[in-house]
Amino acid sequence: SQAPRPPSTEGRSALVAMSVTVPPEVQRQLGEATMLYAYRDFQKAMAMLLEVVRLCPRLPHPYETLGLIYEEEGHKKKALQLYLMAANLSRRDAAQWRRLAVLATEVGEAEQALFCLGKTLALTPDDVDSLWEQARLHTQLGQHRKAAAGLASLLQHRPHDAHVVRQLAISYTELGAADRAIELLSHVTASLTKESPPAAAAS
Repeated sequence: SQAPRPPSTEGRSALVAMSVTVPPEVQRQLGEATMLYAYRDFQKAMAMLLEVVRLCPRLPHPYETLGLIYEEEGHKKKALQLYLMAANLSRRDAAQWRRLAVLATEVGEAEQALFCLGKTLALTPDDVDSLWEQARLHTQLGQHRKAAAGLASLLQHRPHDAHVVRQLAISYTELGAADRAIELLSHVTASLTKESPPAAAAS
């Protein structure tokens, strides 16, 4: 028989301390289901986890483990929905929401990725990678006003980032505000010119 492996604990920090009161029998079932998952007996594990969900629907752990099973079986979209249920029942965890945004993007669920990024940025508003990804997805969906707002915020953190400046200028142009795009590019060019050291005099 195949040796068991410990269940993945990535992203579980929010699930460890559970505010839901769990009856001893449900704790036993949850432990047994986790062991079945570790031994890759997915069918029995799923049946037991669904029973735990029926008895304690506000407990995040079974949704998370069900998501792991679906993901291992290649059903990433189903896994994403279960992970989202777990995340919504868990403590506030920015890293967990960021990982779900990545998974949602992978499976082509841009709107859900934006939802997860919104949760991430509510907890860590200075996360420049999430701000950039949020703006990229807004642009992909044609939501140029929201993209411009996010990029303008990102520009506060990266005032000389050519990629951010270029994308913000594109967003302004898409919104019919070419004058703002020109003003932005002129301002950034002037700032860079001021900060550049003077060329050495020719000998």
